[in-house]
Amino acid sequence: MKYRQWKKNYKKLHGVNPPLELDKRKQRRLAKKAIKHIDTVSIVEVANRAAEVFTNALASFMRGLGGAFDAAGTASRNIADNVQPIEIKGRVFSWQVREYGSSHYAVYEINALGGADELRAITYSQKAAEKIAEILESDHLEHIRKTSPDRIQRRTDAADSLRAAVITAYESGVLK
Repeated sequence: MKYRQWKKNYKKLHGVNPPLELDKRKQRRLAKKAIKHIDTVSIVEVANRAAEVFTNALASFMRGLGGAFDAAGTASRNIADNVQPIEIKGRVFSWQVREYGSSHYAVYEINALGGADELRAITYSQKAAEKIAEILESDHLEHIRKTSPDRIQRRTDAADSLRAAVITAYESGVLK
C-alpha cells in the first residue's frame, strides 16, 4: 500500500506517472523480465553465433587447405610434366619438340632412316618437352656408348667434319 500511495501522490503532484529512474518496483520487475528473456533468447543467440563463428572458421580453414592442396597438385603436375615414364622404341638419332594443338607440346622421334616421325610424349610445357627430348637423346647416346662405342666415335668425327665445313664456309664469306 505504501508504493501505491507514493505513486498516486507523485501523479497528483506532477501530472504523470513516476519515471523509471525513481520507480524502484518497476526497475525490479523489468530486471526480472530481462533475466528471463536473457535465459531463453540469449542462450539461443549465443549458440547460433558460436555455430556461425565455428562454421566460418572451418570454412576459412578448408579454403586454405584447398588452396594448399591446389598448389601441391599444380606442383605435382609440373613435376609430372618434367618427369614422365618414357618408352624408347627403335633406334633414332634425334628428337624434336613441336606444338601439339593449342596448349600442348609434343616430342617427336625423328627416324634417321627416313621413316615417319613418331610421337613420344605430350606435355603442357614447352620446357618440359625440351627436357624430355634432352633426356631421350642422352639415354640413346648412353645406350649406343654401351652397346657399340665405335658408332659414337664415327658420329663425333662426322660432327667435327660438319663443324669444320661450316667454319670454313663462314670464313670464306659464303655464310654470313
